[in-house]
Amino acid sequence: KIQTSPEVILNTISDTFNLSVEDLKSSSRRREISSARQIGMYLMRQHTELSLPRIGEEFGGKDHTTVMYSCDKIAQLREKDDELAQKLSQLSDRINLTARSQNQK
Repeated sequence: KIQTSPEVILNTISDTFNLSVEDLKSSSRRREISSARQIGMYLMRQHTELSLPRIGEEFGGKDHTTVMYSCDKIAQLREKDDELAQKLSQLSDRINLTARSQNQK
């Protein structure tokens, strides 16, 4: 698995869900923002070596327990929701492509 930077993940998520990185880092509880944020936290856990508190910091200072909850929730939903599983897979591919092209620079 290719390691990547938090910025790549934040940009991929904001781009895919048509939100700003500021939205992802905000404390907004709007469904589309909180859902994209949870997916972002899950993917950051998968694609980086960052600790839960560090991932929380990347998302605007969220607590590490929030990150843990988000990762668990997305992992559980992924099992039941084929559409989500497919979206996560596409996002992972996109993150890997971006990381690969950045590593070649």
